[in-house]
Amino acid sequence: DPVKLAVAENEQLFESKIAPLLAKHCLECHDPATRKGKLDLSQQATAFAEGDTIVPGKHAASGLWEAVAKNEMPKKREPLSADEKATIKKWIDGGAKWTLERIDPAVYTHGGKSHQNWIRRLTLDEYIATVRAATGVDIAKEARVMLPPDLRADGFSNTAYNLNVDLKHINAYSHLARRVVSQMDVASFAKRFSPKRNFTDKDMRAFIDKLGRWILRGPLEEREIVQYRGITTTVVANGGNYDKAVELVIEAMLQSPRFIYRMENQQGGGHVNDHELAVRISYLIWGAPPDKSLNDAADKGELGDASKLQSHVQRMLKEPRAVDRSVQFLSEWLNLDHLDNLRPNKKKFPNWTPGLAADMRLETIEFFKEVVWKQNRPLSDLFNTQLTFLTPALAKHYGLPVSQNGGDLPRYDLTKIPARGGLLTQGSVLTRGGDEASMVTRGLFVMHDLLRGVVKDPPPCVDTTPVPSKPGLTQRAIAEQRIANKKCGGCHGKFEPLAFGLERFDGLGSFFNKDRHGNALRNDGTILIPGKAKPIAYKNSSELMNLIASSDRVRHSITWKLAQFAAGQPLGAREVRVVEKIHRDAQKSGGTYASLITAIVLSDLVQTTRTEDIE
Repeated sequence: DPVKLAVAENEQLFESKIAPLLAKHCLECHDPATRKGKLDLSQQATAFAEGDTIVPGKHAASGLWEAVAKNEMPKKREPLSADEKATIKKWIDGGAKWTLERIDPAVYTHGGKSHQNWIRRLTLDEYIATVRAATGVDIAKEARVMLPPDLRADGFSNTAYNLNVDLKHINAYSHLARRVVSQMDVASFAKRFSPKRNFTDKDMRAFIDKLGRWILRGPLEEREIVQYRGITTTVVANGGNYDKAVELVIEAMLQSPRFIYRMENQQGGGHVNDHELAVRISYLIWGAPPDKSLNDAADKGELGDASKLQSHVQRMLKEPRAVDRSVQFLSEWLNLDHLDNLRPNKKKFPNWTPGLAADMRLETIEFFKEVVWKQNRPLSDLFNTQLTFLTPALAKHYGLPVSQNGGDLPRYDLTKIPARGGLLTQGSVLTRGGDEASMVTRGLFVMHDLLRGVVKDPPPCVDTTPVPSKPGLTQRAIAEQRIANKKCGGCHGKFEPLAFGLERFDGLGSFFNKDRHGNALRNDGTILIPGKAKPIAYKNSSELMNLIASSDRVRHSITWKLAQFAAGQPLGAREVRVVEKIHRDAQKSGGTYASLITAIVLSDLVQTTRTEDIE
């Protein structure tokens, strides 16, 4: 039916082209909260509320088309390209079909990067864990010295497109492979795969097949067996013994692409095979390769059975490695590594010591383990649970009494200290505001990492140097001046108020009612949830924490963050339905870390190969 086909094509055009275009160029000014010109282009009902804004089938009669054609929109930004204008014209003339409940700008942040399958190099942590699991050797100390650190991209350091390999990596992998083998009992290790110690072609091929299956995380192809068999043949020809041959084969495997990378067959779509699925699951839950039990299940083709797969997930989540992997996610999500680079002004903070940064990291990690693992609470409870763990030095730094119980890291009940409780009141997060406790930096953290909000970067001409407090002028007052400024307020009004409830925490996380200039500090404010028209008022930081913890937008954000960590790539429009299902399934099961991991494992995000690009 030509009519149905035309409608389908127009709907596809809206989802693939128009929605991203509106999100990128229009919603900065025309979302439910801003509504410049009383126009909200994020939802169908409001976009079509005025009959002449978008007139289906008639671009010339549509106010939207007229504004973009005359370069009146977007204001103070680059005008739309000729292709973008042509796309809008085509969409309107084709019927202006609108298929989404709401256009969420966060979905389109990553553009064409979404939905590509990159070959994923092991991160530094994954490499160390993989060597340990495969050989029993702990190479952590040497690896952290020799290998370059993994750099963050799109909020995580396991983002596949950013995991490059340069000459320094290659040399380090070669050297580390030799170090690993030198620390192994090669003869004992080899017996795990074959009791025989001879060079016959049959026996050696069988040995290499089993050895490679373990070290390289999957069955070897014939060409690979021939390649490693060639190493043993060369050793024999030069008078070497069996152990030397095995040693060189292991060394070669440890620096091969199949070991360094997580390689998959990416030809076409559909489900990944059982061995690839086992690898995806194990690196998601453990950050390490599959164990024997998971490998055996893959060999038997059992991982396609949802109940058996779930039982493996439950088993794996009970291991300490699962806790360690979750802490890696937490560290990535909150960028706890920034604590390593804290250099506060000594004149302003004379009592600061580098050890406090380590204590702050420890506080957040132990708090996370308590809430997520020991109490098995919903992940959103991380924002208002009133307990923590403090070293004596950190307790003193926070202005809290030093506990006489609990050893070096006693647990603190914060129910009688309403200002504290949850991640946002911990030094590991509060220090992201810098020495001046910047409302901009703190507000952007809440907006981006908790609410998945989107705001444009400031124009190049804007001076973004932090403005210091002074007598009569607090950081909040400085923020309110920016918000009142017509040139700045449209954006700053969306995120700086998110930090107003944290003003009484200084740049290093200590709590005060007045700043060092004697200015009275406040902790009331408003929080604007992306996609909502009106902000919600809060009277103090405790109410702010409760609003964040109870926000479904925050719960969604956690789902998106963990799903991105699992995929090793930014997620976008094509993953919306998959992530939404993950979120629904996880929330039905309590919204815990375990329920979210289980929902991700059972989803198409983990179980399928996606090779198409965004058009």
